[in-house]
Amino acid sequence: MYNAGILGIGANIPETVITNEVIAKRFGITEEEIYRKTGILERRYESTDASLTDMCEIAGIRAIKDAGLDPMDIDMVIIGTNTHDTHITAALVQDRIGAVQCAGLDLHSGCSSFITALATGAQFVQTGLYKNVLVIAVDKCSSLLNPMDKKTALLFSDGAAAVVVGQVGENKGILGINMQMDGSGGKYLHLDENKNIKMDGRAVFEFAVNKFPEAVHKVLEVSGLNLADVDFIVPHQSNLRIIEKGIETLGYPVEKVHTKTIQYYGNSSAPTVAIGLYEEVKQGKIKDGDLVVLVGYGAGLGWGAITLRWGK
Repeated sequence: MYNAGILGIGANIPETVITNEVIAKRFGITEEEIYRKTGILERRYESTDASLTDMCEIAGIRAIKDAGLDPMDIDMVIIGTNTHDTHITAALVQDRIGAVQCAGLDLHSGCSSFITALATGAQFVQTGLYKNVLVIAVDKCSSLLNPMDKKTALLFSDGAAAVVVGQVGENKGILGINMQMDGSGGKYLHLDENKNIKMDGRAVFEFAVNKFPEAVHKVLEVSGLNLADVDFIVPHQSNLRIIEKGIETLGYPVEKVHTKTIQYYGNSSAPTVAIGLYEEVKQGKIKDGDLVVLVGYGAGLGWGAITLRWGK
């Protein structure tokens, strides 16, 4: 078995900024009320004519370049998304980036989709079946919003991020994975008959504040590690208040937890963990040799976490 880790990372953050002022006027509330409930200052929307393939192409090429590779080096493309505009996104991305003789998968596992896709890609590298796997998390939640549903319009946004998973050195890369689900809670966050995101905010909040710390403890247990060993945590950017409550329960320093994405980019669902990882790596807060915990939770209801020793 080979050690599988992240060789390169890239993101595609939409340029259109949707401020709290815009949302507040729509619902006759204050900007302060939005921030108090969600911790969001701004959210990003992709242009209406951009496809998931377009979004993935940009993030994927950036990750490949960051890894110092060529698209021809990619053996497999895995797409994690919940907002399909086609069921063959992986194939279209493979063609678009020029990754010839490449396999592909499209995965759908709610807000945990990046965790699921990364875990899946790692298996192919660990067994030696493939050498370089491009994992892309992408969602265009703005296309599934009822603009007059306050529970969802305050939160959701768009974005994409990608990593290249490949062989890394001893004691580097993915150290542990844990994923779980409880379909009895699927009714709390789903698409309604109009294909709009429908959410029971209170039920999802209670689920997330419990499963976030639980997922951290469980993945550390299966990894043979302790919370004191962790240098940084990147949780799903669902709602800043969920993150704050989960961190309080963990008893972990909030300054070592990523929160920028939820505050300035909003909840883009599948890619938030990957975007958060990208932000912290590029800012130098996550450094070579750091132990990082990635945590996803949301629709399904599903949750999961990965421990990762950063570096090649």
